[in-house]
Amino acid sequence: MLHSGSKVSDLEVAMDSVVCQRLLRLGNPVKKAARQSGTKDYLEKIIQIIRGAGFGIAIFSEFTPAATLANIFFEIGLCGVLGKPVILVKSVEAKPPSDFVRTEWITFNPQDIKRFRRDLDESVKAIRDLANYYEELGDLALESEAVDLELAFERYRQAILIGNKQIVRGKIGRILQALDDKTKPALFLQASRSRLRKSIQEFDKLLPR
Repeated sequence: MLHSGSKVSDLEVAMDSVVCQRLLRLGNPVKKAARQSGTKDYLEKIIQIIRGAGFGIAIFSEFTPAATLANIFFEIGLCGVLGKPVILVKSVEAKPPSDFVRTEWITFNPQDIKRFRRDLDESVKAIRDLANYYEELGDLALESEAVDLELAFERYRQAILIGNKQIVRGKIGRILQALDDKTKPALFLQASRSRLRKSIQEFDKLLPR
């Protein structure tokens, strides 16, 4: 999440460059709406990117236009609604909106890039630790007496997006087996079963082999 267009400040370009370099170094692909080709509505494109991301990073400075800042914080809110953690990155002089004053930030100081990299690495590691937590939540949803396959898939999906653990892919396979098991009572209406199966199959196609 970053101001885009020809008026991006040199400071924001530097912030974005360091963030992208660190993410790639840590094995995290970088997804941006501006880099995605296609003719679909731009807002829909942003929503789909957020849905398919493990977490988000919001970047802004004192040079970010007010309209763009509104877009960035809309996307932060959307991440919150979809359960996506967000790392917030701001410049030294940037003033966050009042509702975010008490929120934890990573501050980019051009005079101390080493510290910024260290802080960013620690934040990414903390989010990766969430992958194990989401996996545990998926296990609970799958193994409880009141089995919730949709919730289990959503939690496993998040764990994979963040941590890409092979073992979790196998657990999603168990969900498909449960959907196809004719000996057990129907857990969903047929339409719901078909929709969940399709969602799992489409998600699996997006994963690297």
